[in-house]
Amino acid sequence: MPNVASPADTMFERLLCCVCGQSTADADDYVLLGVSAPGVPTEQWLGAHAEHLNGVLARGFSVEVHKM
Repeated sequence: MPNVASPADTMFERLLCCVCGQSTADADDYVLLGVSAPGVPTEQWLGAHAEHLNGVLARGFSVEVHKM
């Protein structure tokens, strides 16, 4: 993994939902996912509505949003 700040720390604009393609600007259930692969120095970041993400995840996996 490269030694750089996470986009979660630096992104000011939310990404579109990677499931539905719609805006997440006002979503209370927005999640930011980082995807990486061994041996590859880059990361892919995806935004999503947690409800939509839960609808496409494999059985046994789920995303919960906790407000901090």
